[in-house]
Amino acid sequence: MNADAAFIEDWNSIIPFKIKASELETPTEKFLFKCVLSIFKLMHYDVSNYEYMYNEPFDTIMVRRVEFVARINYIYQLCSDSKQTSYFFVDLVKPTAKKVKHLLKILLNYLFYINMVKETVLEKANQCTEKYNELKSKLNQEQIVKEEIQIRANNMNRDIDDLKNKLPQIKQHIEALVETQKLLRGKLAVLETKDQEMVEKIMNLKKQLLQLAEHKVTDDEALTLIAKKEALERELVVLTENENQLQENNAIHAASIHKMWPCIVLLEKLSQYEFDTSCRTLRNELKQLKLSIDQTEKNFQKLKNISDGLANSCKEMEAYIADKQNEFYARNKVVKNIEQKHVRKLHSLETELLELQETDELFMNIMKKEQKELEMIESMKQETLDFIENKH
Repeated sequence: MNADAAFIEDWNSIIPFKIKASELETPTEKFLFKCVLSIFKLMHYDVSNYEYMYNEPFDTIMVRRVEFVARINYIYQLCSDSKQTSYFFVDLVKPTAKKVKHLLKILLNYLFYINMVKETVLEKANQCTEKYNELKSKLNQEQIVKEEIQIRANNMNRDIDDLKNKLPQIKQHIEALVETQKLLRGKLAVLETKDQEMVEKIMNLKKQLLQLAEHKVTDDEALTLIAKKEALERELVVLTENENQLQENNAIHAASIHKMWPCIVLLEKLSQYEFDTSCRTLRNELKQLKLSIDQTEKNFQKLKNISDGLANSCKEMEAYIADKQNEFYARNKVVKNIEQKHVRKLHSLETELLELQETDELFMNIMKKEQKELEMIESMKQETLDFIENKH
């Protein structure tokens, strides 16, 4: 590929007006005009006066041609290697292949150069614009910070003036707080002493409760006594029923003996006489009956003695149970009363201790709050004095 073919390919790839090799070898004025006009449009030149100049009158055409050649000559001399080279009117009217090729190559290279410069300048311009905007934003931010610092300084000056006016009152308040702190510390010492006394009282009461608990009848012992009492009562009921039954039997036997005595007396009288065998038999039976009566009386006496003994045992048991029950109730009542009394006293002391602790915490919170106020006032006072000293 020769130089002309390469040039034509470069031209046609960029310029809207396409050219051919034959047109370069035999150029015409209109061909050259359209080529240069396309280059000028891509260079963003104002070509409105030249686009339709061939349709205008002859005088106007001549003027437009001269202006057009002057523009071409300016670029031609600007980009040509020799400053002696110029582009003349005749080169437009009667173009030659050599001059046309040279001109179009110069214009195409100039277009490349302009586009390259535009890209470089545009990039630098964008960078400068970004830097300008950044500096402007930074300047605005610094101005805002400066205004805020100025406002803060004005507020500080106003606060300093107010603090100067309030300084005597603050000193008096500090003195009053110091006095209040001394009073609160004295009250706190008294409360701590009372707390210690209250703790000792509570410890003594707990010891007394432990001692009372040792003497107190436990629930298990009480249940054992109650079960024993119920068993004795059931046994007493059985013995009472046996005694009643024995008394009824004794009464029956006594009535029978009472009825039999007349017969016995009669039989004894009859036994003094001699009878036959039936009488002797009857006498023997009478003896047996008397022995049986004697044995029955002895058994009755034994049973009566047993019944009396059981009755006495029941009475003694009842007396013992009643005595133990009364003792149990009395001891429980006394212990419960003492325990309730001590519990009430302990609850009262615990309530009082809680109140003292709450009061203690309240005083401590007040002291901490006033201590913070003192520290804050001292800090403000020191800052104010430092600021006043630095200002002077």
